[in-house]
Amino acid sequence: MKVALNMTHILHHTVSKLRPLGLNYLSLESVLSDAGVISQIPINRIMVMSSGRSEIIDCGKWGTIEFIKTRQAQVKLISELTYDPTIQLWRASVSQALRDMRTTQRNMDLVDWKVAHELTNA
Repeated sequence: MKVALNMTHILHHTVSKLRPLGLNYLSLESVLSDAGVISQIPINRIMVMSSGRSEIIDCGKWGTIEFIKTRQAQVKLISELTYDPTIQLWRASVSQALRDMRTTQRNMDLVDWKVAHELTNA
């Protein structure tokens, strides 16, 4: 039985092909949107924290991958990341995604702080 590949999963699977040697994990608006902490859903765009350089990759009709450089040590991140086998990529916790938002000076206006506190204090 074949499983239909979600179009955004193509972007997720591409991350490990583009950056196979570094640490890459889904974070920022991608994680916060999935968790319901922000109401806007990034369409055809994923945000990935990376040990490599920051870069935006246009993948044509499949969308865009935004790599954002992180300087955090992998040892400090390990407890905040879980592997998602569906997308074949590490995923940040909501707490880590919020820290990444602050560290990268992303716009925090869309954050529903009530939901964020419920998820991070659970």
